[in-house]
Amino acid sequence: MAGEPYLHAFAHGPCERARQWSSLRLDGELSELEEALLEKHLESCALCEAFDAGLRTSTELLRTAPADRPSVGFNVPDAGRRRLPLARVLAVAGVLGAAALGSIVGSTLDRPAPSSERPAAQVSFLTRDVSQLRELPRGKRVAPDAPPHQPGGPPEGLI
Repeated sequence: MAGEPYLHAFAHGPCERARQWSSLRLDGELSELEEALLEKHLESCALCEAFDAGLRTSTELLRTAPADRPSVGFNVPDAGRRRLPLARVLAVAGVLGAAALGSIVGSTLDRPAPSSERPAAQVSFLTRDVSQLRELPRGKRVAPDAPPHQPGGPPEGLI
């Protein structure tokens, strides 16, 4: 097969696509459009036409050849259920138990103590005004106050 000229066709472009389509056509996986494009290419490319003919011949020979039986018999070992040693099972159970206990203890120790303080009121980020946030749930539309201009900062209106 090393001397077959159609094996040395271009490794990219329309010839590669035609070889892929030739293979797909053998399995009935080619659309009508791809079939028409393949036929058009095979009319103008002798290398791809030789590849397609060789592929069809090889596939037909393989599909019609009788199935061979091996001359030497062999037995497949029974997979069965494998038993793990008791020491390994106990070790895994111990590790899982220790991880669960550590998780429970760690989550209870890491909690902050409950505080009796009231949380601070939320303040508007842009204007630092508490009253604007209080008016929002009531449905009022509040225009933000312009922040005071600081020297060296961006011009007013730009953030």
